[in-house]
Amino acid sequence: MSPIQVGSGPARLRCDHGPHRPVTQRRFDPRRTELKRSVQPQVHTMRLILFDIDGTLLRDGMASKIAFARALRETYNATGPVNGFKFAGMTDPECVTEIMRLAGVDDQTIHTRREECLRRYVELLRIEMPLHDDAKLYPGVRELLERLNKLDDVLVGLLTGNVLRGAELKLKRWDLERYFRFGAYGDDHENRSVLAQIALEKARSLSGHPFTGGDTTVIGDTPKDIACARAIGARAVVVATGSVSREDLKESKPDALLDSFENHNAALRALFP
Repeated sequence: MSPIQVGSGPARLRCDHGPHRPVTQRRFDPRRTELKRSVQPQVHTMRLILFDIDGTLLRDGMASKIAFARALRETYNATGPVNGFKFAGMTDPECVTEIMRLAGVDDQTIHTRREECLRRYVELLRIEMPLHDDAKLYPGVRELLERLNKLDDVLVGLLTGNVLRGAELKLKRWDLERYFRFGAYGDDHENRSVLAQIALEKARSLSGHPFTGGDTTVIGDTPKDIACARAIGARAVVVATGSVSREDLKESKPDALLDSFENHNAALRALFP
């Protein structure tokens, strides 16, 4: 499978040409739930929507944890406390580093072999995924992505701690990769807040639009996703479908907190300021 960099996506600007007809754009009005035509002469605004994967779009089940533990053991001859480790909101490289530190492996060894470990993890994940039936696509996800991709002047991407090849495997399982034009991944940087800035830069390069944090919504399921959004001045939306409780998410003061994506209209309103 080729990297998720550029795929089919929404048209950026649709123009109607005629002797007395202004340029029009289809944009989302958060006060309404249907698509509408609004006249915006000489104005070109876009919205960047960035989704996390695990706990936000889907649950990957035991396959990832088993593959991760095996990769650590094969690479470092140690596994560490994988079963009790809190992966939520962390990048894959961060997880390797923190788990191996807990296992007593020195930092130089960890960083020297980390890329090898993550390559092996993806190989094992590909093997393990068909062996487990506990993965789940969360309700409303596909329908929400369909609606977002029908909106002009909306660019939908990924902001995830997964390494690229791991993200591809997880999305392909549910035929979701076609909804995302690009992504910022764990192998772009191990720090999630830095990943947010990388996502902005990739979006600018892909679209030619000068995106800022103010044009951006970050959607995740952990306080780390909220902090990531704040790092670039983006709108922070969280959904309580992951391992973090609704109460803990609320304490982190997101701009919007959803119980799920099942109510598409409420989800759409939450994504746009």
